[in-house]
Amino acid sequence: MSTLISLHISDPDDFEQEKKIAMTIENVVNGVIEPAAAAKVIDDTVVEYCQSAQSSYTLPPGATAPTRPAGDGANGVPRPTGWLKYLWDCLGKASMTVPADHPGQDGLVCLLQALQGMPKHTVPVKVGVEFVDKELWSLTADNGYEGFEQWLWELDQGHFTGTQQIEESAAVATSYLNFSAFLARLLASGIVEATRMSPLIRPSPFATGGPLSSGIYPEASVAAQHYEPYAVAATQWLLHASDALFEMCSKETLIEVGRQKWTLALWNGWRTKFDAISRAPRFSPRCRRLASEALDHMAEAERAGVTTDVVGTFGFMSMKED
Repeated sequence: MSTLISLHISDPDDFEQEKKIAMTIENVVNGVIEPAAAAKVIDDTVVEYCQSAQSSYTLPPGATAPTRPAGDGANGVPRPTGWLKYLWDCLGKASMTVPADHPGQDGLVCLLQALQGMPKHTVPVKVGVEFVDKELWSLTADNGYEGFEQWLWELDQGHFTGTQQIEESAAVATSYLNFSAFLARLLASGIVEATRMSPLIRPSPFATGGPLSSGIYPEASVAAQHYEPYAVAATQWLLHASDALFEMCSKETLIEVGRQKWTLALWNGWRTKFDAISRAPRFSPRCRRLASEALDHMAEAERAGVTTDVVGTFGFMSMKED
């Protein structure tokens, strides 16, 4: 029997409903519950407490309102965005703990897909002096993926922005590797585009530096030690989203004006770096192996040609002339 993973994403002072969501996510990771069943548990929790918050808001004076978890606003005002933020936080932190190659990573993605695939329904939210209906689990570029991508960005900034954190802490480097694998899976599955956090592009040291030389660390072995955490994280994007990335580069994709353009020159640059890493003994055996696997996935994507439509799914701009 495989060892169960403890995510530690719930705090002792969380409300029972929040703990229920956190435990449901942990059960998905460990294969205890199917993603579709877990999605129903989470959805039922959010819907029930948004509805109860609306009811408590209109209670007569002196009546006792039910205890409200963080998903509900002050004075019993239903606040579904609070629940969404809690869920996004749990999922992002869970992805840092679940190993990059663990089936629980796919479980997290399937959970999100199950939530998106639920029959359309709404919860009450107070706007001004009125209650209006808000549709749940509709993650699109137009609505900012309901804050999911931004929350992932804030988690990234809070955990991985200091280079010394990633380069000097094996635990942080592992979390960064796992998180990168999750973000790549989100892109490949068409759920959320979070490429601004990818180590494949600037300002990541993998994108701005070279694997065999460094202007900061003259000693080759030391330079490799500092470069390796970004390199292994970069491989995850090719291991889990090579087809999507090849499409983006082939179509000269621009996600947003002022951001990185994805081109075949960029793609070929990754291949050159991974090839150098795979042959350089200064990198660890694991890093060289992952670089070789990334090269294999790139070659497979090139042989297959463009087989995806992430450009259409996410509404990216293709700068390539027909």
